[in-house]
Amino acid sequence: MTLSLPAIATVTRRGTRRSTRRGILAALLLSTPMMAFAENARPDSVDLGGHIVTVTETEDFDQAVVVDGEPILTNGLIFLDGTVEVAGQTVVTGVAGSGGNACGGTPFVISLADGVPKLDGPIESCSWFEMTASPDQLLFQTGAYPGLPAQVYSWTPASGLVDQGPKAFAPIEGQTWADFAWLAGKHPSDALGFAPVYAEFTSSMSASDWDEYAGILVQMGSGDLIDQGYSGNACNKLACLSEWAWLWIDKDSQQAVAVWKNEGDEEPKSWPADRSTWPEWIQHAASEAIEGGN
Repeated sequence: MTLSLPAIATVTRRGTRRSTRRGILAALLLSTPMMAFAENARPDSVDLGGHIVTVTETEDFDQAVVVDGEPILTNGLIFLDGTVEVAGQTVVTGVAGSGGNACGGTPFVISLADGVPKLDGPIESCSWFEMTASPDQLLFQTGAYPGLPAQVYSWTPASGLVDQGPKAFAPIEGQTWADFAWLAGKHPSDALGFAPVYAEFTSSMSASDWDEYAGILVQMGSGDLIDQGYSGNACNKLACLSEWAWLWIDKDSQQAVAVWKNEGDEEPKSWPADRSTWPEWIQHAASEAIEGGN
């Protein structure tokens, strides 16, 4: 099974396995965001209203944000983005994280409060954030996926970083079966968000099954169009033979089928439960997947 990294950073799930899931998905991040930073030209120092903000290496081989010679933040890897204007103030933004195989970097903001440098962040998360600047605030937001709401934080000079609460996933408005070609090359978590499929799952699958299935499908995986429709799979990278999920979508019958297995489950679960109703090619594909372990 060929695996790729989904365009997200972490997943949380309900119940007692939440912390375990968070740790596993953090490990799946590898160092991709940090590697991307290294490939892009980012400033080593920035002038913030006459205060020089730099990134230096510490004696412990970590990195530190230093302002006028005084460290204000230490972490494994730190990158400065540069300056941006917000509500009449110039601020410095950047990203900091442990590096390696732990979590991706998360945003921080350095501003001047009464002329004194002030640090907000980094955001406590293992998720990858995109920043949007507007005249009155900075908005930091992760991607939203089926079963995984986006994390949203705002920053203003008056309030600093504020958690705006989760933002639920929403399918593309107006997406229909006529847009089936959109599924080409899509990660299975994206395919699960295909509007007609998403509606079918969320209206018929139990909440507990949805939580389990979506939580696995959003991990390392891949998918693409085939002659009969769409086929995609994902698994827990640390236990790929024992925790995995498949998604098949038949184009002609417009039917989606899910098969998944949690680590510790004796038998895989499936939806719809009556396998005799599945398209024949999906029945064969599911049998092969189950017999092969994934």
